[in-house]
Amino acid sequence: MHHKISFLTIFIFICLLGISQTTTVNTNTNLTSSPTYFGGGVVLGGGAGSFQLGLNPELVKSYNEHIDIGAAMNLYYSSYHNTSLITNDSYKSTNTQFGLGAFVRAWPLEQFFVQVQPEYNWTFTNAKNFSQGTSGSSSVSAPSFLAGIGYGHRSENGFSYFSVMFDLVNDPKSPYRMGQLTAQPIFRAGFGFPIHFPNSKRP
Repeated sequence: MHHKISFLTIFIFICLLGISQTTTVNTNTNLTSSPTYFGGGVVLGGGAGSFQLGLNPELVKSYNEHIDIGAAMNLYYSSYHNTSLITNDSYKSTNTQFGLGAFVRAWPLEQFFVQVQPEYNWTFTNAKNFSQGTSGSSSVSAPSFLAGIGYGHRSENGFSYFSVMFDLVNDPKSPYRMGQLTAQPIFRAGFGFPIHFPNSKRP
């Protein structure tokens, strides 16, 4: 599943780069104000008996050409349907994840950034054995502290990025580790647009 998500995020990033080539993009040093953006990324995938859909909305405030501070949300759903080759039993499992976090992006170079993101995630799992008529569910929650690097474009007209991060907490209940011996790399791509607030009227 992680490989599918990785390929999808890379594909989204390539598409964003193609779009950015047809537009005029200012460099970070040309930020003449402190814009606020809304955006994020989308993950969509599937295969034989599987389906994944994820949303990572973000609200970002650029304070200057070097620092962004924002809030992020994780919304993820996946389902997997399989038939055992040994027992011929039919299984289906669904996984729903919800998370909240905040982050800081520091841009030491024009198009490269470092990001840290503390967050907390809740994961709800349901499983059914259609052949035996049994089912079960579970829920877990865990804190995470993501850290990594990224590449992107950022101007008063919007932003786009691709990043690779790791969960430094590495909690066994974290969605970034569940089913794995160690924390897995987190690949994300996204884009955003500025929010234009109405000018306040002076008396």
